[in-house]
Amino acid sequence: MTSGDVDNLTYIRQRFERFPSLEERVRQGFLIALHSRELVSLDEIYREARARARRSTVEVEAQGDGGDNVQLARRWDDEEKRHIRDITLEHVARSLTREEIDDLINLTRKRERAVELEEIARLPAVPFGLLARKVRAFGRLPVGATTLPEEESTSVRLALIRQFISEQLEFRGVAKRHIWIRDFDDLVDRIVGDDEGMGRIGGKAAGLLLGSKILEGARATDPDAPDLPLRTPESFYLRSDVMEQFVRHNGLTHLQDHKYRDPDEIRRDYPMLRELFKNATFPPVIVERLGAMLDRVGTHPLIVRSSSLLEDRFGATFAGKYRSVFVCNQGTREERMTELLGAIAEVFASSLHPDPISYRKRHGLLDFDESMAVLIQKLVGFRTGPYFLPTWAGVAFSRNLVRRNPRIRPEDGMARLVFGLGTRAVDRIGSDTPRIMPLGLPALRPEIRAGDVVGAAQRQVDLINLERNTFESRPAAEVLDRAGAIPGLAQVFSSFEHDALRPLAGDSLLMDAGDLVVTFDRLAQASPYPAYLRWCLQTLEAAYGCPVDIEFAFDGRELYLLQCRPQAVPADRPDGRVPDDVPADRQLFSASHDVLGGTVADLEYVVLIDPRDYNTLTTDERRFAVAGAVRSLNRRLEGKRFALMGPGRWGSRDLRLGVPVTYSDIDHAALLVEIARSQSGYTPEVSFGSHFFQDLVESDIHYLALFPDEPGAVFHDAFFRDAPDALADLVPDHADLSDVVRVIHLPTAARGRTLRVEMHEEGQRALGFLE
Repeated sequence: MTSGDVDNLTYIRQRFERFPSLEERVRQGFLIALHSRELVSLDEIYREARARARRSTVEVEAQGDGGDNVQLARRWDDEEKRHIRDITLEHVARSLTREEIDDLINLTRKRERAVELEEIARLPAVPFGLLARKVRAFGRLPVGATTLPEEESTSVRLALIRQFISEQLEFRGVAKRHIWIRDFDDLVDRIVGDDEGMGRIGGKAAGLLLGSKILEGARATDPDAPDLPLRTPESFYLRSDVMEQFVRHNGLTHLQDHKYRDPDEIRRDYPMLRELFKNATFPPVIVERLGAMLDRVGTHPLIVRSSSLLEDRFGATFAGKYRSVFVCNQGTREERMTELLGAIAEVFASSLHPDPISYRKRHGLLDFDESMAVLIQKLVGFRTGPYFLPTWAGVAFSRNLVRRNPRIRPEDGMARLVFGLGTRAVDRIGSDTPRIMPLGLPALRPEIRAGDVVGAAQRQVDLINLERNTFESRPAAEVLDRAGAIPGLAQVFSSFEHDALRPLAGDSLLMDAGDLVVTFDRLAQASPYPAYLRWCLQTLEAAYGCPVDIEFAFDGRELYLLQCRPQAVPADRPDGRVPDDVPADRQLFSASHDVLGGTVADLEYVVLIDPRDYNTLTTDERRFAVAGAVRSLNRRLEGKRFALMGPGRWGSRDLRLGVPVTYSDIDHAALLVEIARSQSGYTPEVSFGSHFFQDLVESDIHYLALFPDEPGAVFHDAFFRDAPDALADLVPDHADLSDVVRVIHLPTAARGRTLRVEMHEEGQRALGFLE
């Protein structure tokens, strides 16, 4: 051996002295590495060992070979084993560098730690503190050039995913290919809970973690990946078992049976239960851990988001069912802590809201022992004047369910974009609309004339007012007047002068804010972000094996991923076939755009709230009374086939634009129709892609938009007006609303006929007729 080989041999023995318990495993690893790298074969090493032990090949073969089908069980004796160990180390010292030697030693250490980690992670009641220490210990090992083979680490990753993230098989089947053992090192340092308990980070946090890891891996390996950064907000995870501790700590355990009560009682008692939660106390150890988190994030605004174990699942996303609460996080530490604890308690309480309970019942999940984890994130955005907001935010879907133009391909995806916080992209808030962008043709929009674009444009912006410590909706023009610099302003706004829209020259505000319109034209036509969102969605869909939707925000410099989950898509229904021979007197309504395919037959009842009648209501009290009537009818007609027809938009928070119902008020309908009458010179937007629309898709409630004032549209006013009204018979407590709410029992009104609705997506035609 050369002097360098001797030095290497000495180095190896020194390493053995540091890790004496691993010496035998390291030697085995060296032997396998020499053989697999074809530096020297096992047979060669064995022959050298026999020679040193003065055993002839003939002797060994005579002892060890019993023929083709019989192997005599000859074992190496101690002398031969010693020679094999020595010869192996000599070959390693001669053939490998010190870096390679260290790498193989570290690989053995990883194997040992991985086995230990898996054994602990598979324990049925492992404390978080113990498992977290083992995760950190693995994370401290040098990364090295040689990683654990995937087949060796998969079972470890699956055990960790099950303990910390999710036990849903579909999720774990995807996550095991993208989340690695070292990813848990950062995760456990951001988990909030005591060391003796154990819980998971919940569905929303799980989806965000998985989505970010999928895209991170794809950007490193896909040569077609756009060269743009994608971040995730700094996040912390309040474990699911913390809610269980909170409930026990405050003597509220009996409320776990609240979900089995009568729906009317659930709705009636929820406001009281929410107040109980908001004014309850937290275990001291949880307050201490949250205080450390607040010290870490400073006074940056936060958002406290639900992350139920049921949320964002394959097959049931619970979109918009639970609360998310903005935390301004200003003032003294005590004031900030009080605000944070109140927000967390409100998220906990939202698990008792009638909407998620109704949703769980509809999806067969009512008996699931649900626990609410909480995702706490630094809010994406920047301060400008008194406000905090992102430049733009939104939601995007890998499958575009709306084909307003035959050039739009469903697989290209669709985005809903808004100026400011993304709440307006997913909620039905007001009369203005998000920019709906088909990502394959981002410049395409339904409006043609500049005046129509202005009429449909976003006017209000959601933001945090840091001076008032509140979440607010403010006019966009007012925000621009009071704000300072807004990075990316030109991506969002166009100027409207002389009946024409023009792009801004730059991000500086050089004109009156009242002349600016939210169009997203520059972003659509001259930015890489539509293509980037499309790539993200297609990459995620390929990894998930199903369509996905994401939420995102742009802070003027970088794009942030906020959420990732399976997309709610309609059941696999055959496209409807619209007949051409239905007599005019049996045609009740028709549509020629925004049509999703399918057939709804044997509808026995129609609940109709004509927009013209609804517009006569002058008080919110009467509008809420209409919602109460719909709620009662929904329960009364459970098990019947009925259609709900009302002003678009159902579920809007602007009571003038639609009946203020929630999911549990309409979940038994077979068909929901939004009637968009021309008002004030424009037609209200039907909100595809909102949480409300996703509810319909997941619950297999068919959807149709009607535009009765368009040329050629059918809407049989005389039939709906003259048919007998069954409202008083079905829900006598709401008989005083018969001037607004009509209930038609079709077999009675149409000589035994029922309503059939054929919706042909390919041809963008729909017809509702009596059969």
